[in-house]
Amino acid sequence: MRAAVILMLGTQTAVAAGVLTVLAGNAWAVAVLAAGGAFAGTVAFARSVIG
Repeated sequence: MRAAVILMLGTQTAVAAGVLTVLAGNAWAVAVLAAGGAFAGTVAFARSVIG
């Protein structure tokens, strides 16, 4: 259950970061990199807070 919540938070943050990056006028590649960074940061943060 804990892992599912952490991954869900990471995925939601990554999608939001990617969409906002594309809407800001950047390329898809930049959006994917921003989403990946947001996912990694969110998962690391959530593991320390929830764990």
